[in-house]
Amino acid sequence: MMKEPPLVLVKTWYELLLNAEDKGSKQHAEQMLIGAFGTPEAVAAYLKKHNIIK
Repeated sequence: MMKEPPLVLVKTWYELLLNAEDKGSKQHAEQMLIGAFGTPEAVAAYLKKHNIIK
């Protein structure tokens, strides 16, 4: 089983994805999230599990 990244790191990536002013930062945040979890669905499941999204 793959170890989950620290919650604070995932929150940072997610906040960057939502709020970064430049496209490059948003793309990097998305790549880090997908790299850590494999799929957008897995990212969403983690965010829901930790009450970051509903």
